[in-house]
Amino acid sequence: MRQGLFFIVFSLTALPGYAQVSMADTSFLNNARTYVLKRYEKDINGQSRINNGSQYKDYFSRNDEHPYFGIDDWVDGDISYDDEVYRNVPMFYDISKDKVISEHALNGSKLELINEKIKWFSLGEHRFRRIFENESDVISPGFVEILYDGTTKVYARREKHLDEKVEPTGVIASFDERTRLYIKKGDTYYAVRKKKSVLDVFEDKKSELKTFLNKRKVTFNKDRENAIIQMAEFYDAQK
Repeated sequence: MRQGLFFIVFSLTALPGYAQVSMADTSFLNNARTYVLKRYEKDINGQSRINNGSQYKDYFSRNDEHPYFGIDDWVDGDISYDDEVYRNVPMFYDISKDKVISEHALNGSKLELINEKIKWFSLGEHRFRRIFENESDVISPGFVEILYDGTTKVYARREKHLDEKVEPTGVIASFDERTRLYIKKGDTYYAVRKKKSVLDVFEDKKSELKTFLNKRKVTFNKDRENAIIQMAEFYDAQK
């Protein structure tokens, strides 16, 4: 949008220098130029809040490693920022810093958005929300991926930690990726890891859940996230 508006403004500004125009034509061009400039100003001002952040310092990889969620490239998504919702915004999510990175609308630079102004955001099909200060004594403030959003909630905290090893050939850098899983039942958060910890959260339906897992042949150790999602869905369906 902004490139198209720049082109129109440039064309309308340059045209009088290349041709003879009447006063009526001049008035039309002036009005058109004014309209385009106002439209451009409105569009940019509408994005001004999301252009509010600090400059992001890029991580330069040595071995194609990167600190981002998913791929090392811009992904379009939606975000609730400073009480405004923005659609189709190009973003990165740096999970090593727990920071959302956006592209400045004017100069294309990378901006590190302010966590406290973000309520939720999405990257493609992945949805995230912010855990607020004092919301839970189990999970620290920051962003979690929403894996299941029923009456019961299942969240994943995505993390990457930079690991650098000195080898004879030089410094080898890599990111150790970890995922911490949580269930929210009522107003209480529970950290879960093994099947037993999940069954303990759903204590009142433990026997039914065991039967469900056996019938569905759900293997907890092979796909822990999907198993917990299925267990939460089953639990909600019993209530």
